Amino acid sequence: MEARVHAAAHVDPGAELADDVDVRAGAVIEAGVRVGAGSVINIGTVLHAGTVVGVGCRVGPYAVIGGDPMDTTFEGEPSGVLLEDGVDVREFATVHRATGEGMSTRVGARTLVMAYVHVSHNDDIGADCVLTNGVQLGGHVEIGDGAVVGAASLVHQHCRIGRGAMFGAGSGTNRDVLPFTMARGAPARHFRLNRVGLLRRGVQGERYTALEQALRAFRRRDRDTVAHLATLHDDVATMEAFAKASRRGVARFLAER
Repeated sequence: MEARVHAAAHVDPGAELADDVDVRAGAVIEAGVRVGAGSVINIGTVLHAGTVVGVGCRVGPYAVIGGDPMDTTFEGEPSGVLLEDGVDVREFATVHRATGEGMSTRVGARTLVMAYVHVSHNDDIGADCVLTNGVQLGGHVEIGDGAVVGAASLVHQHCRIGRGAMFGAGSGTNRDVLPFTMARGAPARHFRLNRVGLLRRGVQGERYTALEQALRAFRRRDRDTVAHLATLHDDVATMEAFAKASRRGVARFLAER
C-alpha cells in the first residue's frame, strides 16, 4: 500500500516515505527525511532534514523533530535524529538534531515521549523508556533502557539516568542516577531500588537481594563490597560499571548530608 499524504500536508519530493505511511493535514516533511512503513505523521508535525523515523512510529500532533540544536558550537553541519521502530512522540514534543557532522540524537525503540517533552542535541535515549509530560533534557544526556523519567523533571547536560531507573516527577539532577534505582528531589537523591520496575522485569529472589546489598554498599561508599557482588551478579556488575564510567558523579543518597 502506498503512502497516504493529506492534501493539506507538504512533503518535499526529496523525502522518502515507505509503504503505508500516513501523513496527516498540516504536516511538513523536508527533503532528506526517511519515514518507515506504517508510521503516522500526525497533524501539524514537522520533520526537518536529517530525520529518520522507524517502522510503526506515531509522531505528533504538532511535534517538531530534527530542529537545529540550541548549542553555540553548532555551525550548521549535517546531522540528524533517529527515532527507532515503534517510538511514540506526543503533542508539542521537540527532538533536536545533533551537533557534530554525521552525529545523531537517538530515541530508542518503543519509547514513549509524552507531551511538551524536549530532547536536546546528542541525547541518547534507550529502548522502552517513558519520558513523561514536560520532561526537559539537556544536551548529551543518556537515558538507559527501560528508564522512566517523571513529569516536569530536569536533567542537566551530560548526565545519565541508568537502565531501569525511576526518576521522580518534578526532580532535577546534575549528577548520574544509578541503574535500577529510584531518585527524586532537587537536587535528586537516591532512596531505594525501583522495586516495581524490577519485579515487572522478573528480577526477584537472589537477584533482587544482591541489588539491595549493592545499593546499601553504595550508600556506605563501600566499593569493595560492590566489587565483590559484581563478580557474582550481572545486575550489580551493570550498576558498578555505570558508576565507574560517571563523569559528573553519582547522585547522593537521601540520608546523606
